[in-house]
Amino acid sequence: MAIDFNSLTAEDLLALKAKLDGLTDVSGRSPVRPRQLHDLRLLPTKDDPRPTFFMSADPPRNAGDLTRTTPFPALLWHPETGVELTVTDAKTYTVYLSEGYLTHPLYAIEHDPMDLLAAQLDALSEQDREALIESQRQDRISDMRRKLAAMPEDKLAILLGQAERKPKAGKK
Repeated sequence: MAIDFNSLTAEDLLALKAKLDGLTDVSGRSPVRPRQLHDLRLLPTKDDPRPTFFMSADPPRNAGDLTRTTPFPALLWHPETGVELTVTDAKTYTVYLSEGYLTHPLYAIEHDPMDLLAAQLDALSEQDREALIESQRQDRISDMRRKLAAMPEDKLAILLGQAERKPKAGKK
């Protein structure tokens, strides 16, 4: 059943509005009070029902001091065995740190890739290092060959012409 509101007079519309406003009366059992929308930190009580919102760092009105924290218990990790343990006091904490335990697991510590590669290169013998450098040079040359082979003839001629005109560094 559809109602055509265009045929209603101004008095009829005012009467309808008054009737609809009466349906949204908030004087019932749990009224929505304006302060509930302004101070959301307050928890509900038996006399003051309100929604609970914990959207900020402000503690509820009946909580203790949440700003005081302690460093213990703390987690420690062993880098080789992967053992994770919890320490509850400063003395035990320093003992485990002196034994090589870490305050962050190894996977959480960011390593510089260049440092890791340098350490791996230093671990190689002189012969292995030279062989690795030569194979890496050959890989670069073969990669350039593939790129040059995929290039169109006209662009290849321009590129090779530019390369021949540039004098090599150190040669006159």
